[in-house]
Amino acid sequence: MLEETFYQGSSFLHRADPRAKVICVFFLAFAIAYLHKISAAMAGLLVGLLFLYGAKLPPSKIIKRLIVVNAFIGFLWLFLPFSAPGKVIFSIWKLNATVEGIEMATLITLKCNAILLMIISFAASTPVPVLGLALTSLRLPQKLILLLLISYRYLSVIFQEYNRLLQAARIRCFVAKNNMHTYRTYAYLLAMVLIRSYERGRRVYQAMLLRGFNGRFYCLQDFQLRKQDLLLALGTGLCVLILIGTDHIGAIPGVPWGA
Repeated sequence: MLEETFYQGSSFLHRADPRAKVICVFFLAFAIAYLHKISAAMAGLLVGLLFLYGAKLPPSKIIKRLIVVNAFIGFLWLFLPFSAPGKVIFSIWKLNATVEGIEMATLITLKCNAILLMIISFAASTPVPVLGLALTSLRLPQKLILLLLISYRYLSVIFQEYNRLLQAARIRCFVAKNNMHTYRTYAYLLAMVLIRSYERGRRVYQAMLLRGFNGRFYCLQDFQLRKQDLLLALGTGLCVLILIGTDHIGAIPGVPWGA
């Protein structure tokens, strides 16, 4: 989700104060998660698309991330329509799909995609070190911010270590099959990755202490609220009020799902 190509841009979201973006995306995500009507969730998805368009991010990369997330959401559609009680619309063997189950799965799908678009538009347009500094300035727990920054820095290193060990196994004629030897080999690979990650973490921590690390990271960028940040906050607040109002008032005209 947080890719370096997303940081490069000149849109108003890229230029906005990271602290304002963190606060705005928090309230938008909370408001969307609160929604109970499909019509309101569709409005939230539309708002997410509008912010995504304003961020001017690469559409192909956004679509790839949406496909990955919706692949997991697809499992809901295998079970939720058949587990919620209500009016039966069709049956598969002895499993009855209900209108309420389908509506619930639709609501969850719309809300998840809307929140994901919000996070990509606001958070992914900010470099992770700058995002960590913004979270620090908002008085979030320092240990969680350090965990975020260090994890982001070394996840790719750990993945490279895993690929190196897997390549070494393939050189030794390892071929993945559905047998105990394959399961045992992958278990050994994961164990070695964990051990080497722990050893690397100790070395990195000792190196940081030798360089005077005192528990926090510093950033040369200075934050300053501007008029466009206030306009972004006002626009976000207006969107939150519209979404909550839509959820309470009723259905959007022309949309059949309001209750």
